Amino acid sequence: MKILHIDCSIRDERSLSKELSALFVTKLTEKFPTAQLDYLDVSKETPSHPSALFIRGNYTPETERSSEMVIELAESELLVDRMILADLYVIGMPMYNFSVPSNFKAFIDNVVRINRTFKLTEAGGEGLLVNKRVYIINTRGVDFTHGDIQHMDQLQPYLTAIFGFIGLTDLTFINVSPVQFAAVEAREGAIERAKTEILNLIKAL
Repeated sequence: MKILHIDCSIRDERSLSKELSALFVTKLTEKFPTAQLDYLDVSKETPSHPSALFIRGNYTPETERSSEMVIELAESELLVDRMILADLYVIGMPMYNFSVPSNFKAFIDNVVRINRTFKLTEAGGEGLLVNKRVYIINTRGVDFTHGDIQHMDQLQPYLTAIFGFIGLTDLTFINVSPVQFAAVEAREGAIERAKTEILNLIKAL
């Protein structure tokens, strides 16, 4: 098993999503000691935003790309390779302004690649990253599961759609809320529930 562990919080040692994703990976590697671990913190190694040259190169057949296109796509190619090689993804994902952090959006824009992570068929797009599991530890300031703010959760629908497009349909969201705009007891309860959920998920693997 090869695990790709991705973090994207800008809070560093104060990050709850990083703390919980680290717990998940620690317990996972304890259960599967021969597993290989690949770690990427996109808050520190933020991928470059795609350029016009990137787009042209992406849609140019590989054998016809100019040397400038190859150079422009090099960072993306390495990220895609890491996605392809992994069997399981663990992602520490804080919610920023109702959606994913901008550094993770840059990552997504680098790995959604025609003929690498998806292909076009007569029926439409077909994802190429198949038979892989994704665990997303998503910390949220408030609880979006009910009431008038439920529609403001743009994170889970977006990740479900974009990951599904590239073939990642086995998604598990561990939504941890409320952790910011709540009483201490509510925050601590949310964290304990998340830790229990993580341990139960790993037991079931």
